Amino acid sequence: AAADPVSVLPGSLERGNWCNEHDMIHKRLGIIEEKVIKTVEHLESEVKSLLNIISETTSNIPVVPGTPLIDIFDGQY
Repeated sequence: AAADPVSVLPGSLERGNWCNEHDMIHKRLGIIEEKVIKTVEHLESEVKSLLNIISETTSNIPVVPGTPLIDIFDGQY
């Protein structure tokens, strides 16, 4: 054990534990990042579908000639 410089250094076990914790944190962050990316992709898909449905629905609404168009966002967006 005396020939192994790592075992001679004071606090070397603490550094080893810190490295293990650091690696575990990175693995957990990687998993979280992957889940966030998949969730965002799913939400983007859902929003696109909803916008398509809204677009199709509004294009099928008969408009009486001379009826003023209403801005549902009132120019705020």
